[in-house]
Order: sequence, then C-alpha cells, then structure tokens
Amino acid sequence: MYCIVKFLVKKNVIVLFFLMTLFSLSAYAQQITPSQQSLNASGNSESNQKNIFQDQNQQQIETGADRNKFEAADQKRSKDSIKKDTINHNKYGPNEIYGADIFTNAATYDVSELSTPPLDYPIGVGDHIIVALWGGGEYQEDYVVARDGSIFPAGIGKITVQGLTFENARAIIYAKFKSSVPASTHIQVTLGQPRSININVAGEVANPGPVTVSAFSNAFNVIGLAGGITEFGNLRNIQVKRDGKIIETLDVYEYLNSGDIGQHIYLQNNDFVLVTFVDKKVLATGPFKRPMYYQLKKNEGIKALLKYSGGLSSDAYTSGLKVISTSKEKQVIRDVNVTILLNNAAADYPLADGDIVKATLIKPGISNKVELKGEIRYPGIYEIKEGDHLFDLIDRAGGITKNTYLRRAYVFRGAGDSTVLKPERIEINLNDFAKNDATSPDNILLQVNDVIQLFGNNSFGEEQYVQISGEVRKEIGKTQMYTGMTLEDLLYLAGGLKPSAEYGRLEISSIVDGDSSKSGVKSTKTIIRSYSISPDLQLDSSAAKVLLKPFDEVFVRKNPTFQLQQNVELAGLVKYPGNYSKINPNERLSSFIKRAGGLKDNANIDGAILYRNKTDEFRENLINKNKLDSADSAAIYLNAPVSLDLTKAIKHPNSSSDIVLQENDIVYVPEVNPFVVVKGIVQSPLRIAHDDSHTHMGFYIDRAGGFGIRPWRRRIFVTYADGQSRRTRNFLFCHFYPRVRQGSVITVPQRPKGTDIAGPVLLQAIATAVPIIVAAIILKNIN
Repeated sequence: MYCIVKFLVKKNVIVLFFLMTLFSLSAYAQQITPSQQSLNASGNSESNQKNIFQDQNQQQIETGADRNKFEAADQKRSKDSIKKDTINHNKYGPNEIYGADIFTNAATYDVSELSTPPLDYPIGVGDHIIVALWGGGEYQEDYVVARDGSIFPAGIGKITVQGLTFENARAIIYAKFKSSVPASTHIQVTLGQPRSININVAGEVANPGPVTVSAFSNAFNVIGLAGGITEFGNLRNIQVKRDGKIIETLDVYEYLNSGDIGQHIYLQNNDFVLVTFVDKKVLATGPFKRPMYYQLKKNEGIKALLKYSGGLSSDAYTSGLKVISTSKEKQVIRDVNVTILLNNAAADYPLADGDIVKATLIKPGISNKVELKGEIRYPGIYEIKEGDHLFDLIDRAGGITKNTYLRRAYVFRGAGDSTVLKPERIEINLNDFAKNDATSPDNILLQVNDVIQLFGNNSFGEEQYVQISGEVRKEIGKTQMYTGMTLEDLLYLAGGLKPSAEYGRLEISSIVDGDSSKSGVKSTKTIIRSYSISPDLQLDSSAAKVLLKPFDEVFVRKNPTFQLQQNVELAGLVKYPGNYSKINPNERLSSFIKRAGGLKDNANIDGAILYRNKTDEFRENLINKNKLDSADSAAIYLNAPVSLDLTKAIKHPNSSSDIVLQENDIVYVPEVNPFVVVKGIVQSPLRIAHDDSHTHMGFYIDRAGGFGIRPWRRRIFVTYADGQSRRTRNFLFCHFYPRVRQGSVITVPQRPKGTDIAGPVLLQAIATAVPIIVAAIILKNIN
C-alpha cells in the first residue's frame, strides 16, 4: 500500500511540473495579432480611419481582424447546416416527370455564394455591405443594414439604403465616402453576406413548412429545399403570395424551353410559395425524342406535348399517332394524324389527364427503289423517279460495259418486295440501248421494287486454261490459256526444265471437243501425244509449232537414271567422321565403316546407333500428297533411332546385320561407357563402374543396397548401350537375369498392388501338399 501511495505522489509531481512549464512558455511567447499596414496621404493614422469609418450598427470585431474570414466561416456553417444529400434519378426515364428534376439541382445550389450580386437586388435589413479603401489609405469595413434601414459609418453619418437596389445603394455610398477621403483613394462597394429570410412552402411538396433561405433565393430554390414536388405537384402553376395576394406565377416548362422565369420578383420575409395540384398529366411513349410524363395546362393538347418532348424522332410514323384515353370507365384509342395537325396552325387535338400518347416506328424498307444487278458499271439500288424507263436507269448507273451481253436481260417485276412470292419476269433485248433508241419497245416503264438483271459475255463460257507438271522449274500449275499458245510458250512460262527431266519424253493429254455447249455435241475422249525436246527448249521439227488446246495437260517425266549425290554421315568414334557419298545404291554399313578407316580403340561397338531420316518417299509420308518431289528437294520429316549389330556387320559383310544405308542416314558410334546404372526399386539407386569379372546382375544390385519395398523381380530388365533391352526369364520360383555389360542400365520396376497375393497362396499350397506327398510315398513303400 505504501508503494502505491508513493507512486501516485511521484506521478502528481510530474504532472504539476509539466503544467508549470507549459504556462511559463506561453508567458514568454509573442502574442500573434493581425495587423494592417496603412498608407494615408492625409497623414491620418489607422486608428483615426477606424474611428471615422467604423460601423456603429454592430459589435466590433477585434482590431485588425480579417472580417472576410468570419464571414466565410459563418456562411459555411449556415450552408452546412441546411445541406442535404440528394439522389440523382434518370432524367428521361418513362416513369419520370419532365421538369421535376430541376428542384434537385436548385436544392444543392447555394445562391448566397454569388460573387457578383444582381444589380436589381433590393437592399434590406440584415444585408452586409463591404466598403474597401486603398491607394490614399487602406481600410475595409463590413457594414450591416440596421433595423432602421441604414448603415452607420462613424464620421460620415447614417446612410439609408433599405428598399434601394444594390446599384443605387452602391452609388450613394460611393459618393458619401468619396467626399471624406483623399482624391487618390480608390473605393469599392460590394455586397457581402446577404440577409436570411423565412419563406413558407405549402401545397404539393415533400416537406411543407417554413424554410430559411438567402434573400438571393428564388421560388425554385425554396421548393428544392422543401424536398421537391410530390407526384401530384403542378409544375405549370407555382404561385408566390405576399400579404394574401398572388404576386407571381411561375411555369417550369416555360423556364426550361425559353428561359423565362417570370417577373423575377425577389422573395421577402414571410412570403408564401404554393405548389398547386396538377391539372393533367400525360405519357409520351414510343419514338419521341424525350419519352416521359408531361404536365399540360387545361387548354394544351398534342402540339404542346410535341413542343415539350422535342417532337417525334425521324423514324416515327407521324400519320398514325395513337391516343389511349379513359372515357366512361372504358379505355378507347384514337388515331391522330400529326402531319395534318402541324400543317394547320389553328388545329389541335385536346388531351385529358391520364392520356397515353403512343408513337410507332415506320415500316422498315425503302419505298422508292429499283435494283440493278449484273454486268453494269455501277450496280446497286437506285431511286425511281416518276416516268423513269429502263434505259434512263441504265444511264444513271454509268451505262453498260464492253462485257455486257446485249441479246438478253431480265426485269423481275416487284422482286425487290419480300412479300411478293412470284414476281413477273420480263425479257429485254439491250441492242437498242447501244443504238440510243429511246423509242424501243424494250425501254419499258419501271415500277417500284423492280429488279433488273444484266449478264456478261463471260457468264456463258468457262475460263480456258492449260496445265503443266513434273520436272519443271516453276510450279505454275493451271495457267490461263492465250490465243495461239504453243507448247514452247508454256515451257518458257514454267521456267524451263530441271536437270532431272527426261528430254526424250514429254506428253500432252488433250480432250477432243472440249466445248459441249456447241451444236452437234460429241462424246469427249482423251488422247496422249509424245514429243522430244532438247536441253535448250528446242522441240523436234514435228513438234516445234504444236498449238495447245483448252484444258491440255503437259507432263514432263523424270529421267530414271538421273540421281544426285546421296550422302551418309558417320559420327562418333570412327577414324574419319563426316559425310560419305554412296558409291552405289546398295552400299552397306560395313563398306562405309571401312571407307571411314575403321573404329577407334575406345569405340563402343555394341552401342552403335543408326538415325534414319524419313523422306517423302516413305509411304506414310505420301498420304494426302499429290506427287513426288525430285531427289534434290527431299524433306526430312522424322528421325527414327535404329539399333545396329555392328560387330556382326563387320565380321560378316553382306549379312542381314550389314544393312543398306540410305541417303541422310547418320551412324553414330559412341565411346565405351565404363559405368552401369542401377535404378528403380533398390535401396540406393546409383551409377557404378563395370567389373569385367562380374557380369551377373545380382552383383550390381547388391552394390545398390539390395532390393527396396515391393520389387517386381520377374520384370527386371537391362538396357544395353545400343538401346536394346533384355528381360528376366522365369521358371517357377527361379529367375534368370540377363548379363550386364559396359554402359548397361538395370531397371527394377515396382510390383503393382494386388499382385502379391498369388505368391503367399502358392507357398501355402506347396507347404500343405509336400507333407501329404511324403506321407503317401512312405505308406506306399511300407505296403
């Protein structure tokens, strides 16, 4: 207990010491007092100016303080105390009333913050008038209009300003001060914080009752602060009352459409703003420019609705406006032709409360069109004019082309209208159009939705071509046939022949009577003609001027005796590695090894591998191909490793192990690998050196720590350096493992789960059977 009291005493002493230090620092600190420098040409001090011009109507603020700071702070507190959050709605939704959102903006806009007050603003009790002097003397004072309607600068006297407009009051104040200051002094008179007034809001508003606003405010600001109008509030007849009389009537729609806000009467204290009940509300729906609800006056109808909604959109059906009304407890629909109404200034269609005015879209599709198709300079859709004939339209479309077929064209009457199921067909001859004969009977009168079809001369014939393939330098395939084209021309277009071409064998496949559209149709057949050609593309004398026929196919055969060099690569531990060309097509492996100087001393002859590069000449690569490429353009597709028995190939040439090598084969002889790899289900997989005295697999598995968990001894296999593998051979419970050589890989697989049941069952069966068999033998011997 004593320790606790001692601690509290110490703590209080520390706090007391801190407070004494703080007060002593404030005693030595310099007090900050706002000051204003004064330049007075008349020699008056700042205190004299204050005594002359200070406002006697309000309690004085501390000397030299910035009055604008206090005004801004008071103004901010006043503004923050009445600000409310608002929710912005969709202005043009069909469930909104046109013009109602104006009060949302009016509620958030504080007109008391206007930097420049209106010149016609009437000065009243409570307004702040700021007078600033500079030049000959510097001074600023904020004067408040007292209850007697005046401001009271000391040394000048009272200046009555109540009821005057700001423009007139400013002139009077300026003149009074000008007479009391040096001539070089500049004077500025502005309006500071405006007075606050109480306005009573009644009728169809969200929150009726008194509202305190700035004297700058108008009726729209007041209604906005009252929460805006209700569903039944009348935007067309907002009344401002003073002393029981209506002094102004506001129409929101006039304000929105023309900017007219009425007489612009300033509100005064205790004025009434009354929002009356709506006269009639109608809904504009469909392709109006602004579809939504609208309030109309009693004498307004369709024309007023079109005015306020912005009118109908360009794709609206104006001749069939629908007005849905309720009459005698029944809904009725009326058709209104807006086109006629707008053309008659005196006509209108009256609307009632609750009416729905519905506009519809015009039917899509061009109503005054014809279409030109086929062989004409500018095909497309064109306007049809009154009295248009066929030749007139063809002229407007740029006329016919040199390829236009003149003997026949078609006019499909009404085919441009999808509702016409069987359009009429009219045959036309255009020969008279080429002669400029406008009186021709073929120059028919066109109708709406006609479709004119013209043809081209090439529409009735197939493009003629010739084709060349085989041992040519350019694969041109099918090429367009020209008049007088010869075989020699086609060979030049194909870039000439390859060196592998057979110059004495060139074939042309032709068909007889290739144009079956001619009269006297005959059966077609194919004939083959052979020609000889020299390396300089000179044909023999009988074929020098061979004319090609349409659809001829020329085949340039390959010389069967022509063959480019075929190389085989020897890599690895041969004495002279590199590429070797085949001496003959059937040269074998042992021949290439001999030409390469044999093998090096450390070559692993058992690990020799062949990589065969498959080319386009393999059958599996010919699928989906149209032809064979020549030998010099063979493409490598797949490298397939092949194990070689190089020992037998060298010892026994021309044997089955001494295989025939092909072009692009790669024979690789690796270096002797003195290691053996043991992997799989062993205790410690490793790589160990091969021991020539131990070729049994068990020796190397023991070096790896023995078998691991669940080894599959029946499936152990050894992979040798040449890529071949040998498996374990099994007989009952005996396993005969393959021998291990240099570079071998021993793989011990894992026994799958569920396969180890047969072993124990078989052992149990044997263990049970052996005593029975022994007992049977003993009994037999005894007997």
